[in-house]
Amino acid sequence: MTTCAPEKTTQDREGDVAAPKILVFSCRWCAGIGADDAGRQRLPMPPGFRCVSMECAAGIDPDIVLKAFSAGAEGVAVLGCHLDGCRYNQANHSAAKRMEMLATLLETVGIGADRLLTSFGTAHEGHQFAELMRRFSLKIAAMPSLTRRDSADATGGCADDD
Repeated sequence: MTTCAPEKTTQDREGDVAAPKILVFSCRWCAGIGADDAGRQRLPMPPGFRCVSMECAAGIDPDIVLKAFSAGAEGVAVLGCHLDGCRYNQANHSAAKRMEMLATLLETVGIGADRLLTSFGTAHEGHQFAELMRRFSLKIAAMPSLTRRDSADATGGCADDD
């Protein structure tokens, strides 16, 4: 009887470091098309991201992004159409302003603005989307984890109770 060893996963190949969890909100008219194209072409992409297709990037409320971080996302991307090419009367201009303010808030609360990727006008083609996701995943992977607990946190912050 022969047994087959399971194929090496990305986690195994990268020295037991799991790929960061990244949530991508993509405009269905731009980045969503790029995501679909990248999948059809079977382009290599990081395993840790999930795409949520939105009608428009303007539909992304900052609260949704904050909930994604509180639910364990290490990074969030908001990808929309070109700023002057929105199908909804330039609604993505308001999205760009909201994401700018959100980046400031993320920096203030200690999450970090670098964990939020906002891109307007890129990723319409599959190779652009795959490259954008690859670069963002590598950037997030190089950062300290938001979900990893230190030993002091595990003891409730009281490492030395005398």
